[in-house]
Amino acid sequence: MAGFAATQLPSLTWILSTKTSLPCLLFPRKNPNPKPSTTIKRFLSSSSRSKLPQTPLKSSLITNTAEISERASTLREICEGHVPDHVLQRRCRLAEEVGFVLPTDVQRQSLPTLLSGRDCILHAQTGSGKTLAYLLLIFSVINVQRSAVQALIVVPTRELGMQVTKVARMLAAKPMEHEVEQKTCTVMALLDGGTLRRHKSWLKAEPPTIVVATIGSLCQMLEKQIFKLEAMRVLVIDEVDFMFRSSKHASSLRKLLTSYSSINDHQTVFASASIPQHRHFLYDCIQQKWTKSDVVHVHVNPVQPMPSRIHHRFAICSKNERHQTLLSLLQSDAPKSGIIFVGEQSEKSKKAGNAPSTTRTIEFLKTSYGECLEILLLEEDMNFNSRAASLSEVRQGGGYLLVATDIAARGVDLPETTHIYNFDLPRTAVDYLHRAGRTGRKPFSDLKCTVTNIIMSEERFALQRFENELMFDCEELSL
Repeated sequence: MAGFAATQLPSLTWILSTKTSLPCLLFPRKNPNPKPSTTIKRFLSSSSRSKLPQTPLKSSLITNTAEISERASTLREICEGHVPDHVLQRRCRLAEEVGFVLPTDVQRQSLPTLLSGRDCILHAQTGSGKTLAYLLLIFSVINVQRSAVQALIVVPTRELGMQVTKVARMLAAKPMEHEVEQKTCTVMALLDGGTLRRHKSWLKAEPPTIVVATIGSLCQMLEKQIFKLEAMRVLVIDEVDFMFRSSKHASSLRKLLTSYSSINDHQTVFASASIPQHRHFLYDCIQQKWTKSDVVHVHVNPVQPMPSRIHHRFAICSKNERHQTLLSLLQSDAPKSGIIFVGEQSEKSKKAGNAPSTTRTIEFLKTSYGECLEILLLEEDMNFNSRAASLSEVRQGGGYLLVATDIAARGVDLPETTHIYNFDLPRTAVDYLHRAGRTGRKPFSDLKCTVTNIIMSEERFALQRFENELMFDCEELSL
C-alpha cells in the first residue's frame, strides 16, 4: 500500500469514506495523526434534560471531544479474552494484506463498552468501521456448540445485507490448516428476493448462528413462526436512521423492537452515520424499552474532506424547469455513467394518486434524451426481480443512467459511475455524503467526477450548510 504515489491517496480515502467497499467495512485506514484520549460524560446535561419528560436516564455519551491517546490499544489488545483467537488472527491477517492494522476511532471507543455487555448506539461517519465493531461483539458472545440463532443483524437493503454477510462469513470461516480445527458458526442471509422454501428447510435442519436480514423477509418468517429468536444474544439494527425514516420499514421495525425488548436477555446495538435529534432518539429508546436504561451513545463525528477530484456544482432554476435543466446538463456533460437522485414520494402525493417523481423523470428522459445510454430505475418499492434486473443490466458494462432514491441506492457499488445529479436536494448532509459516495469509487483513478445539484433559489442556503459541514466548495453553473 505504501508503494502508491501520494497523488493517488484521495481515491483510497474516498473508498474508505463510503460504506459499500468491503475493505472499508473491515479495515478503515489507520489514522496517521492519532489523537489524545477520549472523554466520557453524561449524555444529558441538567439543562437539556429539563426539556424532556422527567424520567431518570442512566445513559452515557462517549464523544471524541479530546484527541485519542498515543498509547491506543490494538484490536487484539481490546478484544483478547473476549473474541475467539482464530477470529482475531483472521482479521489481523486480512488487515495486513490490505494495509490496515489499527482500530478506528469508533472501534477503539465502542468495543470496551460492547464487550462489557451494555447496549450501545454507534453514531459515526460512513466508513468509520461500525460493522466490524458489532461483528466482533457478536463473535465474542455466540456459542458455536449451540444450535440456535444467537445474533440478528437487521439492514434496510438487500445490497447492504450481502456486504455484511460477506464480512461475517469471512470472519466465521473455518480456521486455516495450520490453525487448531474447531467448529465454526454459520451465517444466513435472509434478504428480500431470497427463496423462502430454501431458508425454511435450512432453519429446520440446523438453525444458523448469525442471521443478516432485511426487515420484510424477517417479519415474514416471524409471522409464519418459522423463525424464532428465543436464544438471541445480540440484536443489531444497522442504518437505523434510514429504517425509521422509511414509511415501508418504520412500523415493522417498531413492532420488532417492541416484541424483542432489550429488557429481555440480549444486547441491543443501533448503528448509524446520522441520528437527527439524537438526544430525543436516545430518550425514546429508553422509554420504549428498545434499549436498557444504561445504554451508551458512542458518537464519533469528524467529517473528512471529500477528495479534490470530485467537483461539486449547482444550477438554479424554477420548480417547473427542473426536467429541462437536467436535460441540458446531461447534453452538456455527455456522461458515460451516472446516477440521478430523486426524492421519495410523500404520503400526501401517493394518496392524491400522483405518479412518483422517479417515474416522471424516467419517462421524460426516455422521450427527450437521445443518447445511447440505458436509462434504468432503482426505487425502494420495486420488487426484487425488477431491482435485480436493473442492477444486472448496469453491471454488464456500457453506459447507463440510473434514476434512484436514497434508500434504494444504499449499498449499491457501481465503481464506473462518474456523474451524480441531485434532481432533488437531499434532506441532510449525511444523505449528501452517501449520494456523492456513489462516484469516485474506482480505486486509484485520476478521472474527474462531478456531483451536480439542481436547486431552486430558496434551497441555496441548505446547500451552503452541506458545504460547510462536509467541507467542499460548490460552483454555480450558468445555463
